[in-house]
Amino acid sequence: MYNDLMKTFTEQSEQFFSPAIKFNQLVAKNIEQLAQIQLDATENFTKTSVEQLKTASEVKDVKSFIDFNASQLTAMNKLSQQMIDDGQKLTQLGNEFKEHLEAISKDSVKATAKA
Repeated sequence: MYNDLMKTFTEQSEQFFSPAIKFNQLVAKNIEQLAQIQLDATENFTKTSVEQLKTASEVKDVKSFIDFNASQLTAMNKLSQQMIDDGQKLTQLGNEFKEHLEAISKDSVKATAKA
């Protein structure tokens, strides 16, 4: 009898805490992915900036100045495209979070309805 009572208590506890555990795992996964997106963006911006500084330090005449200005335009286009890509990644991350959260909610409602 005591074993049955403990088994029932354990099962009910698992059902009760399962949505919170899944939610915490989902949040941790999203924070990790968001941090990775931010780290990648920072790395790309830093690399581009350092490259442009090196190119600027090599300006010695009119031709190299014109080449430097052209490289500035290329760098700006590269950074703009990176921002667009990062925005798309963030949108996808938000949509996936929403879908997983809805799934957790539906599972929680189903489990509650069964009990």
